[in-house]
Amino acid sequence: MSRLIFMALLLTGSVQGEPVKFGDALHAKFHHDRCLSCHQFNRLKNNGRAYFSHRSRYLCSQCHAPALIGLKNSMWLAPEARLDYTGLDDESTCEMIKSNLGGNKDGILKHLLEDGRIRWAVESGMTPGGQKETVPGGYPEWERDVRAWVSDGMRCK
Repeated sequence: MSRLIFMALLLTGSVQGEPVKFGDALHAKFHHDRCLSCHQFNRLKNNGRAYFSHRSRYLCSQCHAPALIGLKNSMWLAPEARLDYTGLDDESTCEMIKSNLGGNKDGILKHLLEDGRIRWAVESGMTPGGQKETVPGGYPEWERDVRAWVSDGMRCK
């Protein structure tokens, strides 16, 4: 077994036989600034950008143009205020994600791995104001951690 594969298995808990939990790797990534920038966007409580730096939160594609973010104009929408998980612990964040994505593996994988907005946030994060700090491990680690969590039953604790 290569050292890289061994390290990946070690990080996901598969080597020790421990179950993969959301808090093992994903909680910190979900709470990264690139993710929270959108998930806080429509919440005044968490200084959402819709209230403090954007005149209209419904004109996203005016600045977040397809050439910049790689999405069609109609695809760019910030999550609703009810999807702001700022400050939630790993179990609460996990439960919120599962309940809002229907709790099924296919839906969760589709959203977390195929939604262009998430891919943009994890891979690029380029905005009209410049690029934000990268999510640790980039997309390859994101995909590995998401797949490990989902394939091991989407455990929250």
